[in-house]
Amino acid sequence: MKFIDKNTVQLHKVINKLDSFVFKFKEILEKHTDYVIVSGYVAILLGRSRGTDDVDFIIPRLTKEQLAALHKDLVEAGFWCLNSSKLGDLYDLLTLKHSIRFAVDKTVSPNSEVKFSKDVYDDASLKNPLIIKLGSKQLKTSPLELQIAYKEEVLKSNKDLEDAEHLRLIAEGHLNEHLINEYKKSLKGGN
Repeated sequence: MKFIDKNTVQLHKVINKLDSFVFKFKEILEKHTDYVIVSGYVAILLGRSRGTDDVDFIIPRLTKEQLAALHKDLVEAGFWCLNSSKLGDLYDLLTLKHSIRFAVDKTVSPNSEVKFSKDVYDDASLKNPLIIKLGSKQLKTSPLELQIAYKEEVLKSNKDLEDAEHLRLIAEGHLNEHLINEYKKSLKGGN
């Protein structure tokens, strides 16, 4: 892994089945909207050895028509929605700050968990993503500082704390500790 600049990382790794699933989903998603990947898959992508059943995507709020077009393209590409096949149900879930999940037909895992941006942290991630390059491909994730702060201050499970520790180790010398602490204070205060 090499930091090209503070917002771009070049990875040198073999793309595995989970990565291929993520790229397939992402390539359809980005035809319709912006996105950022958050949570456990970021640590896994960056070398942490653990499994996951889902990959979390945050997207800006879409209109029902935009969601319909995205849903149509996903279904045509061989995905299905685990929550419902009814567009109205899916849109209602998203607008009520719930997620919807897509997997390859006849499977449930791995799946892409899609949520509308719900707060200033999601908005900040969408506006200032970390670009992770793998050869000619790339993914957008939330900034590592926000990932770490959220896992250490909000989630706090053993798995999340280990993810945060891994991110700290692999990005040592490239993290803004002041920013991590500011995020933690803000998250603790509920802002």
